[in-house]
Amino acid sequence: MTELTSSQKETLALFTLGAERLEMAVTGLSEKELDYSWASGGWTIRQIVHHIADDGDAWAMPFKKALASPGVPIRFEGFPGNEAWAEKLAFDKRPIQTAMTLIKSHRKLIKELAEYFSDAWDQYVIIVDSQGQEIQRVSAEQIIRMVGEHLIEHTIAIEAIKRQYGF
Repeated sequence: MTELTSSQKETLALFTLGAERLEMAVTGLSEKELDYSWASGGWTIRQIVHHIADDGDAWAMPFKKALASPGVPIRFEGFPGNEAWAEKLAFDKRPIQTAMTLIKSHRKLIKELAEYFSDAWDQYVIIVDSQGQEIQRVSAEQIIRMVGEHLIEHTIAIEAIKRQYGF
């Protein structure tokens, strides 16, 4: 374990503050308000929250593998796309409390691991296709940044929905 660099501290701040910003954005919303979207047919606040929780789930294990088993191949098989996934898992109907708890827990766990293994941020996993061919190498640092930016992007969308409807 080594001291975090200033760049690592910035990356972790983005990663963790995003979850706090999301929590502020959804706190106090009614069940009805969770079902508002920015446009007809667009994702609702509820669907966005479930999507963000799934993103943390999807990337937590590759992050841990980058730290513990660098260079291992990983595959994201059986994912039919965001729309079909959201429909099959009833993103539009389920309450968000457990998803929010998962988001916050992922952030705490990944932050703890990232701080403890700060010298391993350049270690990576190899994303492969169904034939085992390399598609992309993704470092632990890239995973943290990508997941953090994804959360912020969707939180901004939630904040825009709230402004649009005045709540």
